[in-house]
Amino acid sequence: MKNSIEQLAIPSLLVNHFYVGVIITLFYIGFSPMIIHAGFPGISVLLAAEIFILAPLVFAHLKISARKQSVPIQDLILFRQRLSPKSFIAWSLFGLLACAVVYLPLYPVGLFLRENWFGWLPEWYFNPLYGTENIQLIANTFLIGIVVDGLIGPIAEELFFRGYLLPRMAFLKNWAPLVNGSLFGLYHFWQPHNFLATMAVGIVLSFVAWKTKNVYVAIVIHCTLNILGAVGGFMAASGGIVISR
Repeated sequence: MKNSIEQLAIPSLLVNHFYVGVIITLFYIGFSPMIIHAGFPGISVLLAAEIFILAPLVFAHLKISARKQSVPIQDLILFRQRLSPKSFIAWSLFGLLACAVVYLPLYPVGLFLRENWFGWLPEWYFNPLYGTENIQLIANTFLIGIVVDGLIGPIAEELFFRGYLLPRMAFLKNWAPLVNGSLFGLYHFWQPHNFLATMAVGIVLSFVAWKTKNVYVAIVIHCTLNILGAVGGFMAASGGIVISR
């Protein structure tokens, strides 16, 4: 990686990693009661946040940064090194396996923290089925989530966190993936009980992008994970089963 790449100061890094998450969380808290009262599941608010907050803010941030530096937006995404198809597939499979290895043991920890540390939060904060008993509506919401949370959300996040921010943390050297992944996990303020799990997955994604210098591998891993989650939610909801976030 070239030394001429703009490096961000620590305060700027913290702001850039967190401000989108703060806005999403405020949107989620502010609009969920109203949406639930209207008969829609609470998780639909998060899907709306990905469409109307996450993606537009990431695009606006990159567009403003590109204008300031007088470069095309795509030139801000620095991890675009070419990989052979074999390497791309191998790193993608490694990332998927590593994410599963770190996430699965931490999922029950999140459930424990939810019950014992965050039990004071309302049920709709964690229960995607809360707000309606219409199973078909729930299933359709998860079906929409396959596109929104499976593609739009993770692509925006990876372009921003791994494609844009991570290269600008090179001054941290080998600590950069650990810091970037941890901050990415903490950015999920709407899932405080899952901080450990989201941090662990974030570190894996950052490590893969850092080692390959290719953000597209991280995008494939992230999209695959989210699509599997949305499909699982769709199948569970179709069978009347509640899956907590």
